[in-house]
Amino acid sequence: MRIAVLASGRGSNLARILEATRTGLLSAEVALVVVNRPGVGAETIARDAGVPVVLEDDRGHPDRGAHERAIARALAAHGIELVVLAGYMRILTPFLVGFLYDPELGQSRIVNIHPADPARYRGPDGYGWAIATGQSETAVTVHFVDEGLDTGLPLRQETVPVEPGDTLDTLRARGLAVEHRIFPEALRDLVARLKGATPCVAS
Repeated sequence: MRIAVLASGRGSNLARILEATRTGLLSAEVALVVVNRPGVGAETIARDAGVPVVLEDDRGHPDRGAHERAIARALAAHGIELVVLAGYMRILTPFLVGFLYDPELGQSRIVNIHPADPARYRGPDGYGWAIATGQSETAVTVHFVDEGLDTGLPLRQETVPVEPGDTLDTLRARGLAVEHRIFPEALRDLVARLKGATPCVAS
């Protein structure tokens, strides 16, 4: 299965996904990485791994629709069957979600990882929210992407304890260790479900 990873930052989850494809844990190929900022770590990781990279800087398009149409063209050109958001700091519009909708799955073939339980916190700063609000635990959630903010159906979730004396950095490090383990595992299970299903990427 041909996967595209969309990323905006340093690419630590991308690195673990690539490692999972190399070790055989994930029976798929990362066939494309799309970044929306030049020079981010994810771009370097992809190029070092020999994965094609497309830069679609959202600041270089007149609106969100034009930006996502450019991404859709790249996905189609590379025969992408599954899209993974790994630190991608953009909310997708109904266009891109619908472009990858799979009627057999009943979901868009786009998944994301969220550093919280979406039932308790939605947004980019899950670890900061847990520290600021004095939570005793938080979570890491892998979920399908729909048209809302972190509202898609969960695929996998694991609790992350907030220890006494935790800072944002120590909690984030503990949470990232969970992210790096469960994201490839959740993708492995999803790819197994999708085998034999009709590819949903339009030409």
